[in-house]
Amino acid sequence: MPLPHPAPRGAHPWRPGAMGAPSLHNVVVRFSFVCRPAEFLDRPNRFVVLARLPDGTTIRAHCADPGRLRELLVPGVRLHVSEAARAGGRTSHDLRFVEHPENGTLISLDSRLPNALFREWLDARLLSPFADWAAYQPEASPPDVSGPIRSRMDFALYDESGRRTWVEVKSATLVVGRTAYFPDAVTERGRRHVLELAHLAELGDAAAVCFIVQRPDAICLRPQWDRDPAFAAALCEAERKGVALHAWTVEVSMEEACLGRQIAVIAAKDAPGPVLTEQRAPAA
Repeated sequence: MPLPHPAPRGAHPWRPGAMGAPSLHNVVVRFSFVCRPAEFLDRPNRFVVLARLPDGTTIRAHCADPGRLRELLVPGVRLHVSEAARAGGRTSHDLRFVEHPENGTLISLDSRLPNALFREWLDARLLSPFADWAAYQPEASPPDVSGPIRSRMDFALYDESGRRTWVEVKSATLVVGRTAYFPDAVTERGRRHVLELAHLAELGDAAAVCFIVQRPDAICLRPQWDRDPAFAAALCEAERKGVALHAWTVEVSMEEACLGRQIAVIAAKDAPGPVLTEQRAPAA
């Protein structure tokens, strides 16, 4: 079968840095926006935050992360915002980062960034599970097949023989006791995606869920069994049916982001983790 060519890049609020020989840290995505600090005041809905600039001006900023973020967006915490990409909207700024209330770790809150990072890492062949692709297509629609397949997948990868690997990329920001958790809020859409991947795997294609943890301090990732048991159960079912589970951390600054390290995904509820003492996830 003919292999698709990678789709052309669109306009993004970030741009790839110079690439050399592949290594863990040499593909840098440099941001084209410029941030300024702000103090978090309130979050009237999941897509808007109110913040105070250093000059005392109160602004409305768009929040691209629909998660609860209750452990991060606490009154007075330091945010970093940029001018809105499109003028004249209901928000004057975009929320880019938050500094962890307890330790100051810089965390990206732009849920659009992981897909762009994943694509850069694919191009540089940094991701060992996907290093041998011959072509790939973003936002790919599975062919007409039986079963409940309604979604476009984030990526379809093809090897030299034309065999497909379907990939969904998920953004994670919640870390407790060095363990990342997904999701931060109930996600019916995410549950549907992993079940669709499981169906594609049953039909003979390869499939994977890739979690991008937008901070550097996690050493493993687990689903949120207490907060979203339906997603967690779907993830376990998908893994049983052959869907691969991967996760990577991100090293992020206000100017750029790059690949951190690959960490384990532990889907089973009672499976032991890689740390001796692990804090429990926040109660729902």
